[in-house]
Amino acid sequence: MRVTDLTKQNSVVRNLANNSAKLQTLQENMASGKRINQLSDDPIGATQAQDFRTKLSYFDRIKQNIQSNYVWLDRCDAELSHVSDMLQRVKTLVLAQSNDSSDSATRRVTAGEVDDIINNLVSAGNAKAGKVFLFGGSKTLTTPLERTGNTQPAELNLQNVALDQRYILNPERYAATAEGWAQDPFVVRVTRAGPMGRALYTVSDDGGKTWSPEKTILPQIELANPDGKPSTKLMLHFKGESADPLGDPLVFPAGMEFHTRSNPPVAYRGNDDKRMVTTGEGIHLPLNVTAKDIFFRDSAREDSVDVFDMMFSLKLALEDNDAKALEQRLGELDRAFDQVLRQRADLGSVRREMEDQLAKLDERGTSSQKQVSELEDLDFPAAVVDMNNADVRNKATLDTSSRLIQPSLLNFLR
Repeated sequence: MRVTDLTKQNSVVRNLANNSAKLQTLQENMASGKRINQLSDDPIGATQAQDFRTKLSYFDRIKQNIQSNYVWLDRCDAELSHVSDMLQRVKTLVLAQSNDSSDSATRRVTAGEVDDIINNLVSAGNAKAGKVFLFGGSKTLTTPLERTGNTQPAELNLQNVALDQRYILNPERYAATAEGWAQDPFVVRVTRAGPMGRALYTVSDDGGKTWSPEKTILPQIELANPDGKPSTKLMLHFKGESADPLGDPLVFPAGMEFHTRSNPPVAYRGNDDKRMVTTGEGIHLPLNVTAKDIFFRDSAREDSVDVFDMMFSLKLALEDNDAKALEQRLGELDRAFDQVLRQRADLGSVRREMEDQLAKLDERGTSSQKQVSELEDLDFPAAVVDMNNADVRNKATLDTSSRLIQPSLLNFLR
């Protein structure tokens, strides 16, 4: 079969081009150190490598998220440590003022220091990290703790008063104001009718389950139920008229009640939600505790304490020179300290979990990086052998091509 010169030329050019392309590919691989430089080099391998790179990017974002929240945890722990120190200081003061060597003067001075500590506890509960509050739950822009006023109007209830008296009474004449802080609502019930100074009353602070002994109604009375809940002292002031329109003394009918609301010294304005941090696929950890967890009583735990209620009770006992009340509150101080310690332990466990997740992410990242390396990295010894083989083939092609194609006119005419 006759082979034309054009066929020879096309074959030579095609072979030289193939050899050059192979040499160029090997040169690019060796220069970059990668087996895959284009998707066409290995479509399946390139796709797998991209999947691993996506995972690596996700791991890096999670790690950055975890590490950026260490500052928040450290700030929370520092404030809780400060709270623990202040409670320990209060315990030292109370122990010093509970013995017989202390008198009303030293206890009054100590009451002022306790009041300063209360303000410091409120400041600790309102601590910030940047512009956001640490202990307000998810309401990070709302001040978590707020000191409340110590006065409130007492609500008059006439449901238990005889009908013939109920509709002729003027409630304004019996207006009363409660002064002080108390965790529990109080009910003052008139048990014997009469004018002020002769009428009798009794007090309940547990919804009517127990009542205090009867006492005489005076312009100012102290609300306390020895058999009820341990509440701070609440004073009831009668601000209404002392006489009826005829000038006779104002009579308190039997069954009349005065109701006060729960009025804690410090109110919590945050919520129960926690700031969450993502530490893995579908894994979320609470990053903070709330001021409610730290300072207020948890109904689900019998050993929990309302720290501010306790602190104001201690301050009041110091002001009243009541050593017995101080001794009764010492146990609550220990429980308050344990309550703060539990919250610090919770933060510590969260930090430990975050560190464990970081270690796991590092291991998974190393494994994924190894997979990418196995898919993309060039085997240099094999590449050098391939390069030598390609170079030999290219030189052989050039040599045979020069023999096959004779460029002279004489050779052509021969």
